[in-house]
Amino acid sequence: MDYFYLISSVALASTASVFGGFYNRRAEGRRDTDALYNLLLCGAAFLGWVALFLTDPVLDVRVLPYAAAFGVCYVICQFGFINALRTGPVSLSTLLLNLALIATTIWGFFFWNTEFSLFVGLGLGLVVVALWLCLYTGGGEERGFSLKWLLYAFLAFAGNSGCAIIQKTQVLHLGESCGSLMMACALLIGAVFCLIIYLRSDKRDTGVLIRSAGFWPVAAGLCNVLHNFTLILLANSSVVSSSVVYPCIAVGSLSITVIFSLIAFREKLRPWQWVGIGCGTVAVVLLSI
Repeated sequence: MDYFYLISSVALASTASVFGGFYNRRAEGRRDTDALYNLLLCGAAFLGWVALFLTDPVLDVRVLPYAAAFGVCYVICQFGFINALRTGPVSLSTLLLNLALIATTIWGFFFWNTEFSLFVGLGLGLVVVALWLCLYTGGGEERGFSLKWLLYAFLAFAGNSGCAIIQKTQVLHLGESCGSLMMACALLIGAVFCLIIYLRSDKRDTGVLIRSAGFWPVAAGLCNVLHNFTLILLANSSVVSSSVVYPCIAVGSLSITVIFSLIAFREKLRPWQWVGIGCGTVAVVLLSI
């Protein structure tokens, strides 16, 4: 059963990129598609975390500051990510999102007494190599990246880094027992922010977007909750260690995303950019060990 959880977690971890890519293609040409996407995603994720919280309710008001900070970072990450998927390659956008591990690693050196190891050193070095290979376009313009994509990818990277740092800090200070409460509160705050942004957006295409593409953000939000639930189950596993779980998820989810980017989204990258994706995948594995 533990291996079933692991396989499920790998598949669920890739849904944010894959579902976001499908949504953008269904919503192409519509107005303010990102506002509706993130409202539906945060709303679905909030309901999912409430359901998990009710299975083991632990109340602790000390999680509220962490929840507020996480909610803000989550919204920044999701708005950046869905727009990065719209304006640039799905595979590279996903890789940059996953490389947020570099921020938590560096943060750990200063605030969590993380020890520097050979794996960490190699991982950080490969991150630099991966970024250079992925972002270098060979001097040609036909496959260059727009400034918009770089900005959106950076927002997704920064938001995901903030989420990871805040979540780990909360666990270190308060323990794992109130994790569901923290996430439910954070997603509620995120949903409120998304609602405000949506109400200020051009809503004329809302009906068409919901009918043609509304499934994808709702499914992505629920899959995000299920992914975290499988991680909770695997944390208590006596069969699969954490040193195996996180590298498997990193490699598996990126591999699934790359396959979809090739087959479903028909992305074409330069050969060295694919090498960069491989280096980035290895870097994520090393930083996850």
